[in-house]
Amino acid sequence: MSKPAVDTTSTITETASHTESGQKKTHHMKDSGSRIRAIARAHSLDALIAEETPSKTLFERAMIREKQSKEQRQKNLEQIVKAALGSCKNEVAGEPDFDWLVRYFDMAKEIHNSSMQKLWAQVLKREVTNPGSTSLKALKTLRDMTPKEAQTLQRAASLACSFGTDTSRKLLLGIRHQSGLFSFSKRESLDELSLGEFQLPYSSLLLLVELGILLTSELVSGEIAKEPALKLSYQGKEMTLQPKYKGITLTYYRFTPAGNELCQLLGNRPNHQYQEKLLELLNRKFTVKGDIASSFHHTV
Repeated sequence: MSKPAVDTTSTITETASHTESGQKKTHHMKDSGSRIRAIARAHSLDALIAEETPSKTLFERAMIREKQSKEQRQKNLEQIVKAALGSCKNEVAGEPDFDWLVRYFDMAKEIHNSSMQKLWAQVLKREVTNPGSTSLKALKTLRDMTPKEAQTLQRAASLACSFGTDTSRKLLLGIRHQSGLFSFSKRESLDELSLGEFQLPYSSLLLLVELGILLTSELVSGEIAKEPALKLSYQGKEMTLQPKYKGITLTYYRFTPAGNELCQLLGNRPNHQYQEKLLELLNRKFTVKGDIASSFHHTV
């Protein structure tokens, strides 16, 4: 995926440790028992498996865990607020709803992963600059996502477009063309984009459906009229489409309202390889005009 042209605080990445020579570190391999012991010690749950008899009572041990948990949650929130402030550029601000903030902090305190914390920081900044922009449903969807799932969302968002008068995000799959005068004589052709080429295979689409980010069904638009030209927006770039033939429709997946909000949160992050493939597809059946189309013809 290409590097984003906007604030990078909401980018989800998986980082790897490296030695000074640039090679990945090989972590010391542990057997399952040693790994369980290490986890137990880190979470103060090793009283019954330690070699020595615990000196603290069960209640005291519970209080230690509670204190550690509260400290970690406070640390999580402070890191998120710091990242949110760091992304501010003196934009005009509003007043977020108090109840929304309470629910937001209640969910955000459980976010431990640093990359996900940056995304939650972006949510807070967006709510300050545009109160009411992120629903509680979208927050719950984001809360339940792993960093790897968030990367899948980010890849899908980079391929999303909108067309017509509906500004909600969609994943364009292909173009259908029905030719012939009568229903019994009509022949249908289908030109498709392979989303798998852009790290979004069918399994990823199923995952996004399960997360409540994509609607389940593949949809088909109505027949595209020649006039007025159909407006299509890809990652902030506008173009118009005029069909070269009658009987042309578009097939696509639609983002849910929560999925649409999360795409907007991620901002415009075009995948230039996908953009070229998209324009190549559209030019087969449409006369395409706009800034993207001009640059496409120039590069070709």
